Amino acid sequence: MRSLRNRILLTASLVLAVFLGCAGVLLDRAFRDSALNGVEDRLRGRVFMLLGAADFDARDTDAMVGALPDPALATPGSGSYARITAADTGRSWSSASLLGRDLAPPALDPAHTGVWELERVRSLAGERLFALRYGIVWEGEGDHRPRRFIVEAFEDPALYEATVAHFRRSLWTWFAGLSAALLLVQGFNLGRGLRPLAAVEEEVRAIERGERDQVVGSYPSELSGLTVNLNKLLRHHRDSLQRYRNALGDLAHSIKTPLAILRNEFDQGEAASNSTVVEQVERIDRTVQYHLQRAAAAGRSLLAPPRPAAPVIERVVESLRKVYARRGVTIACRVAAGTCFPGDEGDLMEIVGNLGDNACKWAHGQVRIEAGPGEPGAPERGFVLRVIDDGPGIPPEQVERVLQRGARLDESVEGQGIGLAIVRDIVEGAYQGRLQLLVSAQGTEARVELAWA
Repeated sequence: MRSLRNRILLTASLVLAVFLGCAGVLLDRAFRDSALNGVEDRLRGRVFMLLGAADFDARDTDAMVGALPDPALATPGSGSYARITAADTGRSWSSASLLGRDLAPPALDPAHTGVWELERVRSLAGERLFALRYGIVWEGEGDHRPRRFIVEAFEDPALYEATVAHFRRSLWTWFAGLSAALLLVQGFNLGRGLRPLAAVEEEVRAIERGERDQVVGSYPSELSGLTVNLNKLLRHHRDSLQRYRNALGDLAHSIKTPLAILRNEFDQGEAASNSTVVEQVERIDRTVQYHLQRAAAAGRSLLAPPRPAAPVIERVVESLRKVYARRGVTIACRVAAGTCFPGDEGDLMEIVGNLGDNACKWAHGQVRIEAGPGEPGAPERGFVLRVIDDGPGIPPEQVERVLQRGARLDESVEGQGIGLAIVRDIVEGAYQGRLQLLVSAQGTEARVELAWA
């Protein structure tokens, strides 16, 4: 059962069958009880009719009952029968309809007096009948002691059974029709309810065929999270691919000029000057490193949870302490509890490493690296990194320049001038975050802010 529609329909069919089956059994039971009560009411009416028509003072039981208002009791084999039995003598009166049918005599138990008893009996020939008995005590004129009688009314169960059978046929016919109608309605509702899933499937296939680049349809709230995240994943894939293409294109374009200069130097037939060769080789090296780092930025991973930032930052800080131990630079590190980075571990190491390395180069003696989960009360989760040094600072008009690839304020300071540019590309390009350089009299603060929903 790979189809979701078939699974739901099968489950609904089973539930419907169990429900209607139980309902049908209960209704059948209730109707049989009602029909049986109807049989008892009819027999009780005949008993009352006999009590009104009988002369219990008559000594001859054959003359006990005269004409009866119910003609069925006077027609042999009509299905309606009656009998009155004297408990003291055992003699009885039987209706004309009982002609040819022998019934066992009733139990003459005094405890049955005044009690209605409905039961199923069989004639001596095996014919099934409903029987209602009622015992009375009669005190006639001049009697020294009262006499007891058993009044009985009988009915053929054919009418009862035919009525129940007709009801059952009607009940299960209607239930079958109702079940079919409900299944058709359920199938229609399922088709209508699952239509958005089919639409999403068609849009995904269109994306696979290259006809569109994202899911554009409007879908119910149950599917909106799926489509939004799918679009994010597609955008992330496109951005990563575009970043690789741009990096390779920029790399190819950037090394054209230094390679042309080197080729020209050698084509002149004179020995190329060492300074020109070194300068152009360093330029090519900086360009290659920059674009490789830029292309390697993984960016925000939509399929992986944010990872704890403290272990990575502390590892980078320990490396910086070893590198700048001879300069006597003190590096303080503080990472707030619960701080997470929303991306690849390598990207975080690149950000902290480049900012920390740049701060240590310019610091007089102290560098502080702090990280936290963002501003309190912010509607989105986030990551904030602050790298502060006590160096000479950056002139405000030079802030934008130092963020450019290869830009260096002081050529005497070791480096290639690509660290801040790499951090900017990672933060703003791969994570859509923000990199700020805040300059004050106490030094420079590099601030990275990332946010994710």
